[in-house]
Amino acid sequence: MSAQLSWEMADKKLSFKGEMTRATVARVWQERDDWLTDGQEQLTVDLEAVDHVDSAGVALLLQLKKYLMQHQCELLISNPSQQFDAIVEVSGGTSLLKHV
Repeated sequence: MSAQLSWEMADKKLSFKGEMTRATVARVWQERDDWLTDGQEQLTVDLEAVDHVDSAGVALLLQLKKYLMQHQCELLISNPSQQFDAIVEVSGGTSLLKHV
């Protein structure tokens, strides 16, 4: 079975479900216009239902952070796994990805 990543947007909260990996993040990034709205001041990304994350998943969120900053929107991360936090720490992104 191939890896999958789905998303749901509700009340300014983007929830990911599945695997945030090299095999899945490109499609989700291409769909960003479906889950980002103009004038949004804050976006919370919920990672509670993410089963597995690799460096590409972290890179997706760092790219999202950059994109949102250009649109004066803050990114907050909720329910990150220990695996996610470890990858962020090793990559030097701890100060960039703020937890709720």
